[in-house]
Order: sequence, then C-alpha cells, then structure tokens
Amino acid sequence: MNITSYNVTDVAYHYIGLRVLAANPNLKREELTNAVSRSVGQYVRDRALRLMLAAPRGTFETVGEKVCQELVHLELARSVPGSYELAGLGQHALSLLDSRRTRELRTLMVQGHLQHYDNLRYILARHIETGGFLRPIVEAARASDMQYLEGLLRPVFASDAPAKASAVVAKVQNARGSEVAKRTEDALREEILEELLPQRRTREPLFRALADRMNSLRLINIARYRSGDQEFVQTYATCLLELNPESDPLAPWRTPLQTLPVGASNTIWLCEPDTRNREFLTVIRDYIDESFKHLSPEGGYYDLPDVRDFVGRKLRLPEAAFDEALNSILDLPPVPFSLGLQYERISGRRRPLQRTRDTVQIFNLIRRH
Repeated sequence: MNITSYNVTDVAYHYIGLRVLAANPNLKREELTNAVSRSVGQYVRDRALRLMLAAPRGTFETVGEKVCQELVHLELARSVPGSYELAGLGQHALSLLDSRRTRELRTLMVQGHLQHYDNLRYILARHIETGGFLRPIVEAARASDMQYLEGLLRPVFASDAPAKASAVVAKVQNARGSEVAKRTEDALREEILEELLPQRRTREPLFRALADRMNSLRLINIARYRSGDQEFVQTYATCLLELNPESDPLAPWRTPLQTLPVGASNTIWLCEPDTRNREFLTVIRDYIDESFKHLSPEGGYYDLPDVRDFVGRKLRLPEAAFDEALNSILDLPPVPFSLGLQYERISGRRRPLQRTRDTVQIFNLIRRH
C-alpha cells in the first residue's frame, strides 16, 4: 500500500489518534473521527503559537478519518461495526507513549511504516542511495531567468539542464504575476522528482507530505542548502544501510532495525542517541564549534537553524535529536553557548529551538561564550 494523504504529515497525529481511541471506546465512528480531527487541529495550532509561526491555513475536518484508517493499516487499531478500537499493538504503542519510552515508540512506528508503505520505503531507499535530494527554491524576481533556472537544475541534470529548463518555461508560459515563481518552482521540482524517483511517479505535494512524515520519524532531515546564489531544500537520510565505526562519530549511538528491504539491505541503522549521554554531548558540542568556522555571524551570533543544518548534515543526526542534545548541553555547567532570538528569521522551514523551563522560550541565534 502507498501513503496518499497530503495532510497526515506528522507521526504525532497517529499518537493523538491512539489517545482519542483509548479515551473514547463507546463513540460512533463519525464522532470518533471528529474528535481526532479536533485534537489534531488543536495540536497544530498550539505548536504554531508556541513557535511563533503563522496560524495553519488548512482545516483538519478530514484528517481524523485518515488517521484512523492509517492506524488500522499499521495494525495499531481495527475497524469494528460503526467505529474503531485499539488493537493489541496499539495498546502497546500507547503504553510506550504514556511512559515516555519515545525511542522504543519511534522504532515501532518506523518499522510499521517501512513494512506497510511501499512508496515511503522506496523514497527512503532512494535518499540513501543518492545521498539526498536537492529541490530548488525559486526567487520571484528571477523566475523567468533561463540561466538561473538552468543553474537550479544542474545538480541533478548536468549537461541536460538547459533542455529541462526550456521544458519548464514552456509548461508555465500561461502563468501570470505572483503565480510565475510558485508554478516554476513546482515544475522544476516535478522534473527532479521524475528523475530521482524513476520507478514511482510522485508529485511535489505528496513528496512534501512524505518528507514531513519521514522527518517526524527521524528518518530524514529537511535542510536549507546554498550553492553560490542558488538555494535549495535538501532532504537526506539520517539512517544508514551499513555501520562504519571508523568514519562515523555517531556509530556508538546507531541501532539496527530489521525490516523489509530498504535498498539492498534488510537492516537499517537508526540514529537514536541518548541525548543526555556525556560522550554524545561532547561530540555535538564539538561539531557546533566546528560549524562556527564555516558560517558567518551577525552581531556575534550565528543562525541556529544553519548550525542545526551543518551538524545534522555532517553527522547524519536527526534535527530533533540535535535540539534535544543542545538543550541538554545548555543544562550542564559550565554552559558553553548563549542564545538569542530574531523574530524576522522564524518560519516553518527555519524553526527555532524550544526550551521549556518555567515557561516555554524559543531561540534561533547562538554564540560561544
């Protein structure tokens, strides 16, 4: 089976579904799915408010039914006359969630996704095989500049980039005004996805949803990548098909998972570190320091999402694990870094670090003491 939903983008939606099903065993199907939809909508709105992001534009009216159907497909729930109920595996997953055994829970969910979703497994395998995907971000002022478009396509198509750029321009020739940049960007990305995913046609909206889902499972990172005056969204795998202790600083914190074949292997190595382990935190601290040698500061501060991207890319470390590790580093004396905030830099693509103490605080700037 393939994932086809565009709006179940976060594995947290499944966790919400588990809790709603467990708390409401007597609700009819429509009431139950409506309750899941309301809870997911509240979760997304609360997260946006907490991270100072724009309020979500979409509605969540249909997401509850899709979440419940996926829970059934993942064997976490079952369909019963007029409703849904938790299956034994779902009750186990809920117990892991309630006891905060998050690494075990993610492993269970990763295994379920890779066993049951062919397109997710294929796209993950292609990320591992290719080293990652670069999907261009088109500047509105340059959306009709043929040389610029060729440069955005060159990392994938090399000498074929001019022909591909011409084909893209022809596809969007009827676009006007503000539509030009968006339609051009989507057309460029469609060309790239067709090239990088030859065995399974995947349109850009579905790819974005799958990438977000795999990001929430900590299987891939979604980073910003710059090359000269060109900018890309880079997606790359944080899991490996082989363990290389000699060259991988995080080898001690990778764990094997047996699953259906991903690429050429039935085993993938997940990066699930104990983000309170002192040796692991030393590695992360050192790579944060290394990032400062390659990035440019403003007013003494470095852009924290850029630091996250640098460390994640170098170590194949999940973004969420980086945030957890940095929070742990900042909790241990002596504190090596100080943080700051610049509101203008916050976006869904460049999310800030969240620190929860007496109150929730967010930061997107970092510097060495």
